[in-house]
Parts: sequence; structure tokens; C-alpha cells
Amino acid sequence: MRALVVDDSKANRLLLQRFLGEAGFETVEAENGSDGLWYLNRIGPVELITVDFHMPGMNGVEFVRAVRSQRRYSDVPMIMITSEKSPKLAVDAFGAGVDELLIKPFTKETILEKLGSMRLTPR
Repeated sequence: MRALVVDDSKANRLLLQRFLGEAGFETVEAENGSDGLWYLNRIGPVELITVDFHMPGMNGVEFVRAVRSQRRYSDVPMIMITSEKSPKLAVDAFGAGVDELLIKPFTKETILEKLGSMRLTPR
């Protein structure tokens, strides 16, 4: 299974890469929304996308809307990651099409829990 990790923080990308790799995912990283869209069109199908909310240029909600506007990605599970606990952010994120919201700081266990709730079976 392949996952696209979109986050402007290299540390968060590395952490997600490690946790998702241990769960059986091959990961591809992008440091912003525009690069994430480019990678999606280059690498082909993915089974999961994680995206940070706060990124320069295109924020996470804008990225999710752009992905969901493409028919071939309409059902790809997406997790938005943020340090904010704002109800408005949650409404915007779910309204754009994310499946789960993950609050920083996160652990391997919380990621596995989110994968389980989306019925993505880790190895």
C-alpha cells in the first residue's frame, strides 16, 4: 500500500514516514500542497493521503478540495494533521472531504487508531 505524506515540516514527514512504514505503507513525501498534487499525478494511485493544515501557498483544506475535485481521488482516505483544536478547522476539513483529523503531537498508536477507523489494515 502507498501513502502520500504532504507536510511542510521535514520532521513531521520523517515521523509519518516511519510510523506509516512500520504499518506497511510505502510513502512518498511532498513539502507543500502544490508538490502533493504534482506527485499524485506522477506516482499514480495511493491508498492514503496525510496532509498538514498549515502550509505555505496552498493550505491543507485547499489541497483536499483540489484532490477531491478529481474523480479518481474522490474515495482515497485522507487524514488532516494539525496542532489546532478549532471547531471551525474541523468543520472546514470535514467539509472539504477529509476522513479523519489527527491532532499534534501524535503517536504511532494514534495513527494506527485512525487507520483502523478508516478500515486500512496495517500489516
